[in-house]
Amino acid sequence: MKITLSNLFVKHKNPFLFLLGLLFFLPNTTPIYGQTKVRFEPIPEKKVIPLFTADPRAHRLGFERNLDETSYGVSMGGIFPFLNYKKGEITVQTSVSGSTYLTLARKNQSGSVNNIDFFGDFWLDISLPKNWALRFGTGHTSQHLSDDAIIAGNPFKNYARDYHQILVVHQLKSMRILSYGGVLYNYNFKTNTDISGKFQFQLGFEHSPIHLGKQQYLYYAGDIKWREELNFASTLNLQLGYKLVTNTARGFRFAINRTFGKDERGYYQATNRNFTHLGIFFDF
Repeated sequence: MKITLSNLFVKHKNPFLFLLGLLFFLPNTTPIYGQTKVRFEPIPEKKVIPLFTADPRAHRLGFERNLDETSYGVSMGGIFPFLNYKKGEITVQTSVSGSTYLTLARKNQSGSVNNIDFFGDFWLDISLPKNWALRFGTGHTSQHLSDDAIIAGNPFKNYARDYHQILVVHQLKSMRILSYGGVLYNYNFKTNTDISGKFQFQLGFEHSPIHLGKQQYLYYAGDIKWREELNFASTLNLQLGYKLVTNTARGFRFAINRTFGKDERGYYQATNRNFTHLGIFFDF
């Protein structure tokens, strides 16, 4: 059988569960006198893969002021690891994550909600030797106009996606550099028509070159996505900021962002939106 990206994602409706099963039942290759122990760790404190700070749709709590227009971006969410499976040098971490993203518009001394976007993911993050990691995931997003926007006369548009994803992550911990890249496959994608089977590609990085002391850093980061449904047009977000992190990688950030290209919001994604936004973020 010819192996393609589509076969990889479609052959198994939940390929990450298939991979988890292989890890659970993989026989020991070590001799009997040096057998590898298998350990389970419920509710782990540390994440195998840190949050991608420059991703405009990362799971986090945040509040941003859009400097190029009178609007605010609000996100409510987080990443919650619930089980580690360890065997030898391999750690598999299962996590659930979810977020809601809103745009609040100010006009004529009053406010309204433009859009409400929901995201939910289930991930298997696998740590590998030499600071490499893999992410296998599945998720859902539905993105909607709010009642305020519909009352204002905007036409209704459906936007919902079910997807699988694979990401490769590498960390140069001595230099505090994180880089990642991967592919997302929308196996069920509905707008006003069915456009299932579209791919999205993503690359990103974060570098924290200045250590201010006591787990405080100045950093810069970038994230870019290409969407097949938009003829692989891109959305690029660049971020510069300050962060305070804990030993478990949870923390607080204050950052300025500059975004170029297609709008991240599902209802508006066919339009370009180049804007600057200043925000505070809490990474859970």
